[in-house]
Amino acid sequence: MHIYAIAMRWADLDSLNHVNNVVYLDYAAESRAALVNDGLLSESAVIAGISVTYHRPLELGRLPVTVASSIDGATLMQQICIDAHGSRTVFAELVTRMGELEPAALHNDVVQLPMSLRRSDLDASGDVTPTKLFELFQEARVLSIATRLNALRPGSFVVGTSEVRLHRSICWRLEPCVAGMWISRVGRASFDIGVQLSDESGVLASARTVAVGFDPQTQRSRPFEERELAQLNQLLNESAM
Repeated sequence: MHIYAIAMRWADLDSLNHVNNVVYLDYAAESRAALVNDGLLSESAVIAGISVTYHRPLELGRLPVTVASSIDGATLMQQICIDAHGSRTVFAELVTRMGELEPAALHNDVVQLPMSLRRSDLDASGDVTPTKLFELFQEARVLSIATRLNALRPGSFVVGTSEVRLHRSICWRLEPCVAGMWISRVGRASFDIGVQLSDESGVLASARTVAVGFDPQTQRSRPFEERELAQLNQLLNESAM
């Protein structure tokens, strides 16, 4: 197992004073670069997909973040942890799959938003990085939910799991891409969000995210209120039409 330590920054935090979901991908990318540098991971390996499971909020502290990585064939498994007093607390787990990119069918008749790329989204080869891709999907979710789900207050839900699949290389372009979002499942305390990023050539990347009800006061998960469920089910029904 490869261990890599990273110092947290104030800029890593979100409005709840937790490390932002996307920053976990940044920590993982730093460790992945160290694996390449140490000759444990091929620099030419193509990332086809990344899934993240968030276990508990990570707050700013003096201790470094530990990324514990192990490789099994074309799969890289990483834990984002804090090691202290002889024990390890895991805050998130990531699974990165290497391989060829597979095409995906476009999900039609969904809410669409323009999504502009920035030069800073690109890596040295000119492709959008996986971390920035997670950030684009997060942006699409936040914008769609803010405009269509006024029953869900800021901080009233958090991301439980998120999986992103790459279907084509994404390069910088002046014209915005299109982000299409829909609700695919609604439960008593969680719901699933689907998002696709596309352009005139087809689907570039897709994401499936499980959002979980959250109480900022207790810092624990919670069931949704009836008015929240009503709006979520309305969007679910619209997506099924």
